Amino acid sequence: MQPVTLPLGPLTLHGFSRSGLATYVAVPALDACFDLGHCDQDVAGLRNVLLSHVHHDHVLGLVRHLRLRALSSAPPPRVYVPAESRDDLLAVLRAHERMEHADPQDLDSIVHPVSPGDVLHLSSRYSVRAFDATHRAPSRGYTVTETRRKLKPALAGLPTETIRTRAQRGETVTDDVTFDLLTYVGDSTVDTLERHPEVGRSEVLLLEATYLPPDPTSAAARYGHTHLDELVELHHRCPQALASRHVVLKHFSLKYSDSQVHEALAHLPDGLRDRVTPLLAP
Repeated sequence: MQPVTLPLGPLTLHGFSRSGLATYVAVPALDACFDLGHCDQDVAGLRNVLLSHVHHDHVLGLVRHLRLRALSSAPPPRVYVPAESRDDLLAVLRAHERMEHADPQDLDSIVHPVSPGDVLHLSSRYSVRAFDATHRAPSRGYTVTETRRKLKPALAGLPTETIRTRAQRGETVTDDVTFDLLTYVGDSTVDTLERHPEVGRSEVLLLEATYLPPDPTSAAARYGHTHLDELVELHHRCPQALASRHVVLKHFSLKYSDSQVHEALAHLPDGLRDRVTPLLAP
C-alpha cells in the first residue's frame, strides 16, 4: 500500500484507496481522516475520523488508531460512523480490547452516530454536513464547510486604522462567509450524486470509480459501486454534480493495474479530464 500525497487547491490530501484492500484519506488541515482502512503513525495524529461505512477495507485501521493515540497519551479521537452501524462497531472495538487485555476506553463518548442531515463541528472554522449515500451497507457522505470572516463591503477601501478603531468601539466590521471546501463520498452507486448534485459545489470532491471500461456498468450496480462510464454520463446529463474544481477518483478494483487506470482516465471527455486526479501514484 503506497500512499500518495495530493496538493489540491487549499488542501493537501494524503492517502491510499484500492477496493477490498484499504481506503483512507487524511486531510491534516482539517485534523481529520475520511475512512480508515489503514492507519500509519501520521494518520494516528489526526483526531477526527469520519467513516463512510464499516466494510473492513474502510474501518480496520480504527483499532490501531485508538491504540496509537492511547500509547502517546493523545486526546481521545472523535469517531463518526453511520448510526445504523454504531452498536456493531462498538462491539468489535470492545472485543479487541478484551483480546489485547487493554485498559478499556470510554468508547461511548468516542464513537458518535451520524444520520443524514447531521452537522458535525470539527472546529470553529470547519463544520461537516452528513448526507445519505447508496451502498450495500448503511453509508454517509460528508461535506466540509469552511467559515471565513470577510470585511463588510461598506468598509472596503477605508484605512486599516479606521477599521480597527470601529472594531474597538464594538462595531461589527466583518461578515461570516461560508463555502463548501470538500465533499467525501465513500463506496456508493452513482445514484448518490444524482440525489445530491450539490456536492459539485465543493472545491474538492472525492468519489469512487471501482469499475472501468471495458467491464460493463452492471458489475458496479451489482455490488453497490460506481463505474467510470456512469460518471461520464452524469457529466453530460447533470454537470453541476461534477462541477468541482478538483475531482479525486479512488477505490479502483484490484483487477486493474495503475497503468490501466491512468489509461482509462486519459479518455475522459474534455471539461472533465483536466479536473480529475486519481488517488494513485503518477
